[in-house]
Amino acid sequence: MIIHKAAVRTCTIMMCLGLMVLSGCAYNLKPEAGAVAWKDARIALADAIPDGIYETGDVRVTYSLAQKGEICTLTGKLVFDRSLSDSFPVITRFLFYMSYLDDAGKVIETVDISPVIHAFSAIPDSLPLNFSGVRPAGSKAFAFHYYGGFHATPLKEGGQWDIYHFPFRDR
Repeated sequence: MIIHKAAVRTCTIMMCLGLMVLSGCAYNLKPEAGAVAWKDARIALADAIPDGIYETGDVRVTYSLAQKGEICTLTGKLVFDRSLSDSFPVITRFLFYMSYLDDAGKVIETVDISPVIHAFSAIPDSLPLNFSGVRPAGSKAFAFHYYGGFHATPLKEGGQWDIYHFPFRDR
């Protein structure tokens, strides 16, 4: 069987482009400015939120929010659901974001508040959240969103599971 170099080159280029597109989607889970957050995902900004809780099927976030002048400080912890951690206990990547929203729920700005993790380590009992930054002008609420990848074993055996929460729609 003779394989032409041009066919091999074309096939290789197509595979590389496909991989770039697929891998790029995983890391581009930031909404564009103006995207609208789902109503049930919006958390109203106040001068202080002492005991906030936000849950999805994958994670539970407990947080406190304080504001001093223009500086907004969020602290708390993130816990993965047991169904995830029992089945896929090795974390390969996890990105966690907070998007500031205007009074219509439109994204003004998105900030990365990802906790520090070590790739291919065991899922910890909880991950700390610590963020402090200038609150954008006109922001009235915020929304959390995330993307993560998990494996059954550190050797990538036994399967992989990806999670995400992206509570936005186009304008």
